[in-house]
Amino acid sequence: MMKRKLILTGAALSLAVAMTGCGGNAVTNQQASSQAQLISMEAAQEVALKAANIAAENAAISATTLNEVAGTSCYKVEFTSGDYAYAYTVNAETGAVMEMSSRDKNAVDTQAQTEATAPAAASDTTPAQTVTGTVDEETAQKIALEHAGVKATDATITKSRLDYEGRRQVYEIEWYAGGKKYDYEIAVDTGEILSSGYDEKTAGWSGSNSVTVSEADAKQTALGRVSGATEKDIYEWQFDYDDGRPEYEGKIIYGGTEYDFTIDASSGAVVEWEAESVR
Repeated sequence: MMKRKLILTGAALSLAVAMTGCGGNAVTNQQASSQAQLISMEAAQEVALKAANIAAENAAISATTLNEVAGTSCYKVEFTSGDYAYAYTVNAETGAVMEMSSRDKNAVDTQAQTEATAPAAASDTTPAQTVTGTVDEETAQKIALEHAGVKATDATITKSRLDYEGRRQVYEIEWYAGGKKYDYEIAVDTGEILSSGYDEKTAGWSGSNSVTVSEADAKQTALGRVSGATEKDIYEWQFDYDDGRPEYEGKIIYGGTEYDFTIDASSGAVVEWEAESVR
């Protein structure tokens, strides 16, 4: 009878954990430690701080909760350090980082802040994976900023999180600088820039709808941004109007990269530019 009683107790405990869910309440250290297969909350906090490259004495942990993501027990660790707020999801069984995000607490774009802090939707079919590359979040941000020619002090990062492109882990990084919004994807395993772009809808817009930039000049402006490319590498080209503004839209494919762009036909300014690897 004693053995049977222990088995029933264990089943009841497993059922209680399964019912917690991602939106469940925080569990205490005592509850977590009673589950021998899970790492402790303190260990999850250490994993999150290490992944963020932040010393414990420089962080203020605001919450640590035990939840469930796609059937996997996990800790969500939330903390602040300096001007940034962080949220990390740590696999409670393996100690692997499943998801992470950070935002500038002083960012003025409320919508961008909401997007940066919203947790990525958990897949029902894709299993949790461990970060296997050597590129950390800080390095990925540095790679993106340097590629864009933007100083870190001039950028307001509104989104920086670990995600998946297919089964490949990537960092999604977005920021504002100089009136532009930048959007980058950096491969975790190699640091390769998988996609990059910026949007400057108001650049060169003076209210005029007259076309003063020729098609030939606009093409040269675009080709001047892709070293080695010629007109034969332009695969799409069209003239259109966007809210009354005349513009050229085109696509260049060269050197394993696809470039999509928009050029203001009144000022000649490049108002949109995106680059994505097609290898």
